[in-house]
Amino acid sequence: MQQTMMAPALPRLTIHLRQRRFLSGFETIVENQINAWQRKGGEDDLQNKGKKLEGGDRHRHVANSLGVGADYVHSKILADNNIKPESVQRRLDLERAWDGLKAEIRTSYREAVAAAGRGGGSTTNATVSIDEFARSGPARERFEAPMRDLDGQAKRVNDAIIGDSLLFNGRSPVRHARRFDLEERIMEALREDEESV
Repeated sequence: MQQTMMAPALPRLTIHLRQRRFLSGFETIVENQINAWQRKGGEDDLQNKGKKLEGGDRHRHVANSLGVGADYVHSKILADNNIKPESVQRRLDLERAWDGLKAEIRTSYREAVAAAGRGGGSTTNATVSIDEFARSGPARERFEAPMRDLDGQAKRVNDAIIGDSLLFNGRSPVRHARRFDLEERIMEALREDEESV
């Protein structure tokens, strides 16, 4: 019989390396302020610790219904300090500018319909359809530049959404803005006006 000899097990050697993290100047200031706050009593020294907040938390239920749970704190802090994320502010500016341009488009369409009615001739040709108006030279001339500006604003909204969604845990604070195609948006503005009448 052949005997095999096993080597004795070596003791495990554990080396603990102490890594030192280098902080930037700003991080050093922040760390020093946090350490000073903790030396003075930290959260135990807070004046209103344990007291219920007045007015309640107006964002908690909305956040829970949207499925973000405890992440509502971020939006609550922003709203309480009257701060809007860049994408929200840009979206509001875009909506305001689009509402103004829609009013101009509707006024211009009414003027075109009235001018066609005064133009004489047969009564069947006295109306201008929405499609005809959207494709007409005067409409293109009058609304092409403002529509191009709105398209640029829409792109800036979408760019801001990307940045804000990184700040908001991947959630976009506002919906993406559609492109502003001249004929399509003119027809949209006029059809909305027809539906509201």
